[in-house]
Parts: sequence; C-alpha cells; structure tokens
Amino acid sequence: MKKWGQVFLNDKKVALDIITAASLTKNDRVIEIGPGRGMLTKLIAPLVGQLIAVEIDPRLVQELQVSLKPYPNVVIMQQDIMNYQLPAELMTGPFKVTANVPYYITSPIIFQLLDWHLANPQFNQAIIMVQKEVAQRLAAVPGGKEYGVISIMLQFYAKVQVIRLVPANCFSPVPKVDSAVIKIDFLPQPREKLSNVPMFKKVVKAAFAQRRKTILNSLKHNYGLDAVLLEQGLKEAGIESGRRAETLSIAEFARLTEVIDEKQKSND
Repeated sequence: MKKWGQVFLNDKKVALDIITAASLTKNDRVIEIGPGRGMLTKLIAPLVGQLIAVEIDPRLVQELQVSLKPYPNVVIMQQDIMNYQLPAELMTGPFKVTANVPYYITSPIIFQLLDWHLANPQFNQAIIMVQKEVAQRLAAVPGGKEYGVISIMLQFYAKVQVIRLVPANCFSPVPKVDSAVIKIDFLPQPREKLSNVPMFKKVVKAAFAQRRKTILNSLKHNYGLDAVLLEQGLKEAGIESGRRAETLSIAEFARLTEVIDEKQKSND
C-alpha cells in the first residue's frame, strides 16, 4: 500500500465535518476519490442518490465490496483516478466530489477537477483533504509566499475555502505532516472575462518562473516578448514594472494578458 502513499482517516468527527461542508442530499451524485477503507464512504452512502467510489488498490476494493454491500447506490471502481473517464450520466448532469488526496498527486488531481468542471459546468463542488501547506497555497491571496500559479489557476474558476485543519494523528499510519479540508465551489463563469485563456496561463507561469525577480524581468526571461513591449504592456495594464508576481491579483494578470495579446496581434 505504501507505493500509493496511502494514509487512512480514522477520525469520525473529521469525516462528519466533510459531510456537513458538502451539504449532501438524496438528489446528489458523488464521486469519492480514494475511499480507502471506506470510513467516509459509509457515512456518505445513506445520504446521496449515487456514490461512485474510485479506488486504485485491489485489496481495498475487495474490502469495500464487502463492507458496502448494504448500499445498492454505491458503485466501486478499481481504477487510477488519473485515467478515470467520467460516465456518460456525469458528463451532462450535476455531481460533487469528495476526496482524501494522496500528497504526491495533489496538483494533477486539482487540474483533473478543473478539466471535469470545464467539460461539465454542472460539476460545481469538491470537498477534498490535502496536505496543509497545499491547502494554504490553493486558498492563498496576493502578497504572500503561498500565492502562486496553482492559486491563480484554481481561483480563476472557483472560490476556495479552508474548512478545517486535520492533525496528522487523525490518520493511520500517522503521516509526517498535517492536512486540511478545503471546499472548492466552481463559479458559474470564470472570475475574469478573457479572450485568450491559454495566454493567461502562459503569462502567469512565466511571471512565477523566477518569483524573486520583478514582474518585468521574469516575463522578459520566461515569456519571450520584447522588453520594450513588456514595459509598455505593464504600463497600459496599470502595473508597476518593479512589482513581483506574487503581488498581482487575478484581475491584474487578466488585464496584462489582454494587453499583451493585443500587442502581439498588432505586431504580427
């Protein structure tokens, strides 16, 4: 089991806090990522219309098939979540996600959730447990060292809230770090209106590639646009060239992207 970085929640109060945050009803369809030994699964199952539990470990799947037999609304899938294809009924209708995310694949799963939301905007909520430091990055605001690419890319599409901290002793085996439960509420529309989202991603990544440098120098070295044009673009976007990327809001990155997009088009 170690190869999948598994730790199992053994604190019922934490599980109940996750359920409370999810506001589950009989109308809900839920995907649970990494149910493990099923502590949370058994609490969710009686509350929802359908629960799909996606577990990679075949030994745990066998345990779950026995312990969850009383719940006909639970479907257990033995699969790697990174290769999991949403069933047809979840490509169009609403659903929610709960997850105790293995630390080593947290970022890929976050971007997987984003992809699911973009494919089906009716997927509008995820309650997930991640390493505490990752939770702080996902919910970070401009101005701190936690704020970065993943903060911006998730918050561009969603409201992120830390629900509670979870000490390491709430798991077995006990990990070396604490965790946190976060609530991701996807927005009906992206936080800012953009004509070129791929460019927005490129600008944000380039800006943070050398986060100790100024926004001008980091973009100059990592984006590949002429320094004069960059200085003009920053000025038109109302952003001082001496600021660092971590001080820029999502709205400022969006303005800067629009200006750069216009300048590149005019130079083509």
